Amino acid sequence: MSTPSTITPAPSEQTSEPESPFTTRPANLGDLARVNALHHCCSLDTRYARYASGRRELKMSEFARLVHPAAGSSWLTTLRDDPETAVALTHLLKTRTTGAYELALLVGDPWQGQGLGSWLTDRALRTAAADPNCHTVTAMFGAGNRRALRILRRRDITIPTASAGVIDITLPLPERS
Repeated sequence: MSTPSTITPAPSEQTSEPESPFTTRPANLGDLARVNALHHCCSLDTRYARYASGRRELKMSEFARLVHPAAGSSWLTTLRDDPETAVALTHLLKTRTTGAYELALLVGDPWQGQGLGSWLTDRALRTAAADPNCHTVTAMFGAGNRRALRILRRRDITIPTASAGVIDITLPLPERS
C-alpha cells in the first residue's frame, strides 16, 4: 500500500450528465486548496451539517487519509467551465466494520437546491452496490439537517428516530447486477 505522500493524482473522470454544469472525478491530494476554498464558501450551518462543528478547512494529514485509496472513495465535483472551483466533496469511506461504508457529502451553499446532493448520493450508492466488498452504507447527520432528510424522503427511505439529535441510518443499495 502506498503512503499518503506517494499517492499519484487520479486521472480526470467525467461522471456528471453531459448537460450538467458540474463534473465529478476522484479527489486527490492536489485538490486540498480547492477543497478548503469550498469549505470557506460554505455557511456555518452547512459546515455544521457536515461535520457537527464549524470547521473551516481540512489539514493535509486529514485530507490525505480521506483520499487514500485504502480509505474508500472520495470525489470532487467542480464547475464544468471552471475546474478550479470545487462545488462539492463526496466520501464513501470504509468503516471499522468489514463490508460497511459511510457516506458523507458537502455541497457548497451556492450550488445547493439544484439536485447535486441527490445525484452524488445516487452515484455513491451505485458505486457501493458495484463493490462486492460493500454490504452496507451508512450515513450519520443531525436531525435538523433538512437537506439530508429531503434526499432520503425523495427516495422513500424510512428515517429512524434521532438519538441525542443524531440520525444514524443504513441506506438501501441499488440492485446489484
